[in-house]
Amino acid sequence: MSQLDYAAIRKQISIRRVLRLLDWEPARQRGHQWRGVCPLCCTQAHSKELQRPFSVHISRDLFRCFRCHSSGNQLDLWAVATGLPLFSATLNLCHRLHIPPTRIKNLQPRNTP
Repeated sequence: MSQLDYAAIRKQISIRRVLRLLDWEPARQRGHQWRGVCPLCCTQAHSKELQRPFSVHISRDLFRCFRCHSSGNQLDLWAVATGLPLFSATLNLCHRLHIPPTRIKNLQPRNTP
């Protein structure tokens, strides 16, 4: 089985699309920096006491929660949100968005001494 080309898949799927799947809306937008309630760890009760712990940089496709300390790119976000390992979460996300997963071709076997 070939490996997924995560870089190619990240280019096809923006963090905005992942946030839409999670029904996330920013509480504040300042340029490319969006903030709001963390879709991974915060409930409505937490949202008032913590203000906006979840930060997203839309143009760089990165997120970080200052409460649960989750961070990463759009594929990492989907993996944490679904509770799946990265490989399975990426396949699931591609399926949900009707995008064929890009795979690395012609993997060279490693020479083992």
